[in-house]
Amino acid sequence: MSESIYKVRTQKYFKPILETQIIGISRVILGLPIDHVFDRFKTLLQAENTQSSIKQLFKDTYRRNGVLKGVFAGFSSQISIQLFKQYYRWPMMILIPKYYKELLPNTWIDNHPALHKGLAGATIALFESFVTCPLERIKCQLMTQHQSKSIFRQLWKNERSLSHFVRNLYTGMEAMVLKQVVSWTNYLYWDHKIRYFFKESPSQALTLPQIAMCSLLTAIPNILLVQPFDAVKTAYQMEKNGNYKQLTIPQAFVKVYKDRGFIGYYAGWQFRLSQFIIQAALSTPVMDYLERLHGLPNEL
Repeated sequence: MSESIYKVRTQKYFKPILETQIIGISRVILGLPIDHVFDRFKTLLQAENTQSSIKQLFKDTYRRNGVLKGVFAGFSSQISIQLFKQYYRWPMMILIPKYYKELLPNTWIDNHPALHKGLAGATIALFESFVTCPLERIKCQLMTQHQSKSIFRQLWKNERSLSHFVRNLYTGMEAMVLKQVVSWTNYLYWDHKIRYFFKESPSQALTLPQIAMCSLLTAIPNILLVQPFDAVKTAYQMEKNGNYKQLTIPQAFVKVYKDRGFIGYYAGWQFRLSQFIIQAALSTPVMDYLERLHGLPNEL
């Protein structure tokens, strides 16, 4: 009896988790390094109050530090972040919505069909913000510094104790939580609504044109809603963050506007849009496949 229960639990939990983790890591390999290049120059445009064209910014970065320390600055940190994120993200993206849908009253789900996705997004965002904030801080520092320096020496500089150093690593935590909550709830909500709009039945697989359309339509609201929060997060975590470190979130939003105007909230949007479309093009079919396999294939 106990052996049969163990097999059922293994099939219900461990096998889906393992499969989603493997697929998530494979998605990182396919997405990098082009994903990093988009993120690198999006972050640079957010950090620098410059009127230079994208082409000129690329040339200046290459001329200053070359390919590895210029164009691909922060790549090692980016790999660590993405491998770690994709390892836990896919099991959470597939299984947490399923958990919430089973937990919530049916009347709630009937009145709000994507509620379980929104709650799952908020849960993932809070978890991810706490565990990845130090890595994001290091990545942002590496991407925005003009000279190649020891990152830990830079972050430790002027810190009086280990606790202050750890606090430095968590600089921008509040902004990151806001950005992640908006990003995750927005992505899972629109991904769910748009994918199922194209389906005649929940178990139907998406076609390539439908995947392309889903990727584009999911990217647009994400850029419009998330980019301002991402710009403020970068302001907290970039190398020259002295003017932002002590500000509250509302004050940081106001300062970005005063320094750069409304366009400052959307600096680097071209890179973010391109990055998100590529990410969504890779993620949408994977999400659809895993959800049909392990998630909610028989009901909306």
